[in-house]
Amino acid sequence: MITNPHLRYTFTIVRRTLFLFVLFFSASTLLFADKKVKERTDPHTFTVQGAGKLILKSNIGDVQLVAGKENTVEVEVKIKGTEKQVDRFKTNFKQDGNTVTVEGDYKRGIGEKMRFGLFRSSALDVKFIVTLPEQFISKISTAGGNITIKGLKNKQEGETSGGDVTVEDCSGELWLSTSGGDMEVRNCNGKTNLRTSGGDITIKTLNGDIEVVTSGGDVVLDEVDGKLIAETSGGKINVRAKENKGMNLKTSGGDIIIKLPSTAKGVLDASTFGGEVTCELPIETEGKIKKTKMKGNINGGGQLMLLKTSGGEIKVESY
Repeated sequence: MITNPHLRYTFTIVRRTLFLFVLFFSASTLLFADKKVKERTDPHTFTVQGAGKLILKSNIGDVQLVAGKENTVEVEVKIKGTEKQVDRFKTNFKQDGNTVTVEGDYKRGIGEKMRFGLFRSSALDVKFIVTLPEQFISKISTAGGNITIKGLKNKQEGETSGGDVTVEDCSGELWLSTSGGDMEVRNCNGKTNLRTSGGDITIKTLNGDIEVVTSGGDVVLDEVDGKLIAETSGGKINVRAKENKGMNLKTSGGDIIIKLPSTAKGVLDASTFGGEVTCELPIETEGKIKKTKMKGNINGGGQLMLLKTSGGEIKVESY
């Protein structure tokens, strides 16, 4: 036993230093072990007849759907990571008539689950690239990646727990959601339902009814034609519509700006607790005029325009 207090203090410091050195050396070994990069491609081709359905489920990976040949579904799964990671990722392909099912499953190793911060393992990169007939329906579910859909002409459903969603040049209903990314839809036709817990929602040039919800971003609806329902808890709402077919727009933290043709008709019911309501279009107001509230018929009346914000301005402008 060391009785000298100075020697005891020195011994304690040396012991702690050795412990930290061993810990750092062990973590570094985990960090740099198994760093050899491996790539694998799992391709599969299905013959189908006309319209059908694609079901794709994976606990990791980006998904890209593109319109292709009329009677063919081509799937290419690209996997890149360390040798152990690539070997642990499994794919499964099935066909039942005109229904094609693609599954991906990644099982993490025990050591990999324990790594965190600076010492976590290199990320496994997985991409599902699918070309399919434009009349195919799809149902997509990925727990960790982006979803991209281009050129399809039927109903598309998709959800991701950790990525962005992008849709272009599609016709048919869209039911899409993400827990952690932005959503963008361009040049589409059909009823559209989008939900995100952590990003912006942008729709440009769409014919069809729209319902969008975000808990943490802005909403932009540009060159749209349909009934509009939009809600955000942390952003602003900007709308440019071809005409008013009914609106229900709510935000807890931003402005609402609506742009309509000068001849657009509607019944305006707008209120704010943190700003002012203004309207450039001809309106016959009802009741006492207040800067925070406005009710009345625009150009003689039409579909209801319900606009509410707790923290911003409300502007109805003409173009």
